[in-house]
Amino acid sequence: MTALEQLGWTPQWQATWDAAAVPAGAVPGRVVRVERLSYQLAAAGGTHEAVLPGGVRHKGQTEIPVIGDWTVAVRDAEDQPYRILSVLPRQTTFSRAVSGGGRVPAQQVMAANVDTVFVVTAPDEDFDLARLGRYVTAVRLSGAQPVVLLNKADLARDLRPYTAEAEALDVPVHAVQARAAGGLEALEPYLGTGQTVALIGSSGVGKSTLTNALLGRAATPTGEVRELDNQGRHTTTWRTLYPLPSGGLLIDNPGLRDIAIWDETGEAFARIEELAAQCRFSRCTHTSEPGCAVLRAMQRGEISEELLEEYREFTAPGRSAKGKRPKRAGGR
Repeated sequence: MTALEQLGWTPQWQATWDAAAVPAGAVPGRVVRVERLSYQLAAAGGTHEAVLPGGVRHKGQTEIPVIGDWTVAVRDAEDQPYRILSVLPRQTTFSRAVSGGGRVPAQQVMAANVDTVFVVTAPDEDFDLARLGRYVTAVRLSGAQPVVLLNKADLARDLRPYTAEAEALDVPVHAVQARAAGGLEALEPYLGTGQTVALIGSSGVGKSTLTNALLGRAATPTGEVRELDNQGRHTTTWRTLYPLPSGGLLIDNPGLRDIAIWDETGEAFARIEELAAQCRFSRCTHTSEPGCAVLRAMQRGEISEELLEEYREFTAPGRSAKGKRPKRAGGR
């Protein structure tokens, strides 16, 4: 395999490159590390420092390179960093909603071109089905496959209640013990050559320990959970893409307290309408009626209460949700 293929370069990416207006001397490079003012690009000749020209930096936020992006890059001399000219169209885009000024949310792209996202939680105080459902929804909207990992499986005397609740989200669920490398063989199908996996979850669930276990080396620092409130400390500061011994690629993200769902296309509203067709009453208002499939989905964490409130607003008499999109995100 070529160096680019090991980074996830496929015939589809090659076709995208061939169709793009690429300047002479430009090369494809994948973003493997993002810091405040600089990047690291992995290309055919190895890993290199890269910078973002001012003209690109002042474009829309969605055009700024993120971890996992494939870029068009050039450099003037071998001792100079690459200059990132543009980002190739993304195959998947993992985003969240952030404050954009006033009441209108903005999209923050966190990772790109990810095949599978491991949503990491633990069978302890961190386990929150509603929050887990928001993570899963955000992953689905990105175009990637969500997979829930119950790390620190040894903490629970009985994992079955946790597994059953997570499986209610209609996702694969795997119990693992990253510190002891237990259960990791179940993850092998997601880690094939050229496949990109990302880790998300709150601080303290063991993402950095899991990263080190999958890499087979201590690549990122790990921290202890505070005994007082069972909350973890942030040990991952920058987003980094690591090559795995299996041939896959792994993105370790800093911990998130929660996630506000970015739903640019209105797909979350479409999901509510699909659920509404399963309600007991044809004119269900999704407020307190028995047999309401939408309320059941909210209780399972598949949709948030805030998103349902906006759906009710858009489907009030005289209005239709079809073709609409949420005014703000569906997170907390």
